[in-house]
Amino acid sequence: MIDVILTGNVLKTIAKAMVTLVSEARFHFKAEGFHSRAVDPANVAMVIVEVPSESFEAYSIGEEEEETVGVDVNRIYDISKAIKSNELVEVKVKDSEMVVKFGSVHYSVQLIDPSAIRKEPKVPNLELPAKIVMDAGEFRKVINAADKISDHVVFRSEDSGFYIQAEGDVDRIEFHMSETELIEFNGAVARSMFSIEYLKEFVKVAGSGDILTIYLGTNYPVRLIFDVCDGKAKVEYILAPRIEE
Repeated sequence: MIDVILTGNVLKTIAKAMVTLVSEARFHFKAEGFHSRAVDPANVAMVIVEVPSESFEAYSIGEEEEETVGVDVNRIYDISKAIKSNELVEVKVKDSEMVVKFGSVHYSVQLIDPSAIRKEPKVPNLELPAKIVMDAGEFRKVINAADKISDHVVFRSEDSGFYIQAEGDVDRIEFHMSETELIEFNGAVARSMFSIEYLKEFVKVAGSGDILTIYLGTNYPVRLIFDVCDGKAKVEYILAPRIEE
């Protein structure tokens, strides 16, 4: 039986990260922690969520090496909206039911047969030359600004730093951070275009003080790895590029 206790912000982040792309998912509980992986119906983006066991206030999965449950992500997301970020939440799974308890509130959620959920994707082996580490809040701000003028954005890396550019019919926005302004930067040359429709949803997992690591190539998918909840959880998105004409 699964019986874990975690802070509200961690559960809220798990739900928010997954609901961005899917309505159902497999949740895996192993001795080393929790993980889940899914791809959106259009096969454009993948999400990977990992929370090590030490990030939980209490963590027990019984005698099994791994417990896997099928979850209605929309229901968990709706429940998480009522939970405060600093509130302790107990999650129990027994038989075909998940019980979420916080304060005096108990939610019972019917589980889904994991075999009825779309097969989890393999994580692609990508060789992406550029590595950029930056404040996730800064990234969120520029993506939200770019969303107001365009439906796509260009990520560009070169010796002079990391650039994010978007162009509309009459407006243009450019964001630039040099090596000294970034947390880490290797200066590799790369450039790809991506859909803002996806990116503006991805950045919702980022909170104040969170760190984002970007791996970028040229006309290749991008890896966006958010270290969130004071380092308690990791959310990774892999997004296919829009090929420039």
